[in-house]
Amino acid sequence: MHRLLTVACTAGLLILLVACGGDDAPQSNDPAAPSASESSGPLPGKVRDVTPEPVPELTLNTLDGAAVDLAAQDGKVLLINFWATWCAPCREEIPDLKGLHTELENLTVIGIALDRKGREVVEPFAQKLDINYPIVVDGAGTAEEEFGPIPGLPTTILVTPDGNVTKRVVGVFPTEEMRPTLEAMLNGEA
Repeated sequence: MHRLLTVACTAGLLILLVACGGDDAPQSNDPAAPSASESSGPLPGKVRDVTPEPVPELTLNTLDGAAVDLAAQDGKVLLINFWATWCAPCREEIPDLKGLHTELENLTVIGIALDRKGREVVEPFAQKLDINYPIVVDGAGTAEEEFGPIPGLPTTILVTPDGNVTKRVVGVFPTEEMRPTLEAMLNGEA
């Protein structure tokens, strides 16, 4: 049994390491730099439909001190993105997430940072990249636990306007592929 557990943990670690790059990945602060959906960087994540289930009743505190009650977001589509500052694919998708948060009315992007060093690394990182959507530091792993296993970073979860989790994406959020789905959700068609 111990050997099986060791093999399973090792396999999980390898998947996580493959999904996320290290801190040595180049970063660009150039607003004209290609976004994740345009670049030749990491491949877009795989969109998976899941059996609809209510979003966890969870209140998250953002870096700016606001409280976000996930279950009380009626009428809005939530795009909940689990990420970390050290994750290269996570950094790559941030410009697209910023764009979606700005462009699509009634869509709220919420970034849940899983950095072990917490606020001390997440806050300056978010400021440097001028992230315009709410950022939460999940130092205790509460959100990660409530949303079930997060198999790799980035992982994005979509919540319908009526409060149901319906899609999961492991890997870079495929913005252009998902834009019609997001618009349909926002129009009450999906």
